Amino acid sequence: MLDLKDKNITFLQSFCKETKIKGILSKVFYGILSYTPLRCVNCGMGKEGTSIIKYGFKTSRLTLNSTSHYPTYLLLKKQRFYCKKCVSTFCAETSEVDRHCFISNTVKQSIAIESKDKISEKDLARRHHVSPTTTSRVIQIMASSFQLRTHSLPKHLSFDEFHSVGNQMSFIYIDSVTHQVIDVLSDRRLPTLRSHFGRYSTETRSKVETIVIDMNTPYLTLIHELFPRAKIIIDSFHLVQLISRSLNQTRVTCMNQYRTSNPEDLKKYRKLKRYWKLGLKRESDLNSVHYSYHRLFKGMKSQTGVMDYLLNLGDEYKTTYQFYQDLLFAFDQKDFVLFQEILKEAPVGLSSYMKTSLRTLKKYQSYVENTFLHPYTNGPIEGINNKIKVIKRIAFGFRSFSKFKTRILISCNTVQK
Repeated sequence: MLDLKDKNITFLQSFCKETKIKGILSKVFYGILSYTPLRCVNCGMGKEGTSIIKYGFKTSRLTLNSTSHYPTYLLLKKQRFYCKKCVSTFCAETSEVDRHCFISNTVKQSIAIESKDKISEKDLARRHHVSPTTTSRVIQIMASSFQLRTHSLPKHLSFDEFHSVGNQMSFIYIDSVTHQVIDVLSDRRLPTLRSHFGRYSTETRSKVETIVIDMNTPYLTLIHELFPRAKIIIDSFHLVQLISRSLNQTRVTCMNQYRTSNPEDLKKYRKLKRYWKLGLKRESDLNSVHYSYHRLFKGMKSQTGVMDYLLNLGDEYKTTYQFYQDLLFAFDQKDFVLFQEILKEAPVGLSSYMKTSLRTLKKYQSYVENTFLHPYTNGPIEGINNKIKVIKRIAFGFRSFSKFKTRILISCNTVQK
């Protein structure tokens, strides 16, 4: 029941009682630890005849894992021994608990396993009936197993950043194939990244084949300097986000033109504001068969009918929308030749927002080609960033970056460890 493996611990007939400890009703087990030692712990001399004799007992209260949601303790009577050669005493020891410690190893193991869950250290300590300092100490011991191995790097990497301690932006990079977090840095600035990746040898860095990034200029500079053979992949989500944001800003500009005192203009204004999500959907996903009642139109309309009405409210919005749909089609088909043709044959009436996005796409055109050719994205690392935000929110923030980093590595890499 207690998962004790030490055969030197024996129990009496009345081995368990319910009693209050620290004002809380708890289950207390009573055991005896006794054996014949082979040598003295203090002087190291072996036992010869009666050189080591039994010298009474010393009782220790050990914290165990909860049973039936009750705090559980083991009141263990440890055998004391007296060594005649060095004239000193020592106590019997057990593998269930470390020397001079009153918290069992199973409790520490349980804390280490549950620390990968999205839970604060204080709640974890309360669950195991120990202090938050003990929980923090166990987690820091686990941090030693996550040492950076500078002799190897995965062939495919993903770079990203997230908000860490305070309002600071930190850097994280993972294996694009196994989705394992390799390391987390407290700073995303170029000098810090140069210093970190400079710890890897040139041969190790040359084996990296692809790196997925967002459109961050320092990352491009870093890769060109330290990863000469790596192909840069612009994350497809950020590409779609770039053009969708431009289209949405164009809609807002068109919408504000109808924000007047005229009642008819205000009706158009409300329609453009209400049905903004339809404009961002793929044209093939719009339903043209199912008709439903729309309050602003005061009648039955399909999604295609609503979108056709909105596009007729502004020529610039209509032209930008069609260009947006063409780019989405090229992304879905993974056709880079079609993507190039769309960029070359961009229509005249595009909005200023979409023209800015068009210049950005042309600037990163060579990297976008790798996006079409390789299946790697920043989707896994974005999911990890979302988990990091949850851990940070549940813990009500972190003051120490090293603690935050340890929780991130434990939560994301414990399964493989």
